[in-house]
Amino acid sequence: MAVLRRHGMHGEVSMDPAGTPVTPVYAVIASLNKFTIEFTRDKVDVTAFQDPNKVYVQGFADIKGTLGGWWEALASRALFDVALGDTPCSLKLVPSTLDPTAFYSGLAYLDASIDVAADGAVAVSGNWAAAGPWVVDPVVP
Repeated sequence: MAVLRRHGMHGEVSMDPAGTPVTPVYAVIASLNKFTIEFTRDKVDVTAFQDPNKVYVQGFADIKGTLGGWWEALASRALFDVALGDTPCSLKLVPSTLDPTAFYSGLAYLDASIDVAADGAVAVSGNWAAAGPWVVDPVVP
């Protein structure tokens, strides 16, 4: 079986600012060029006397990540509107549009920042955290 690896140039971040959980209407967030997703789990120490080492049990998943890219006067507005609002957005993160059925999606709260330097391009970045269930959609062979 051949290993199919992809270049990050085909990644995509889409958002439905209304946070429609059932049938979101996604729009690509312009000029973003990177994202991360972390899938960590709470680990609770349940070590008892006479255990040979620390012992843990797993709890809830903590799904969160980052976004980054370039600022555009009108196109970046939605990112900041969601960050300043109280409603989570529907977020869809696609590692490669060459494999459009393999993506991660769910409701998310966003934080956003802007970085302006005299010797560089104006950049945007942010953090996101799950605001509901997240789906890892299956890769269809």
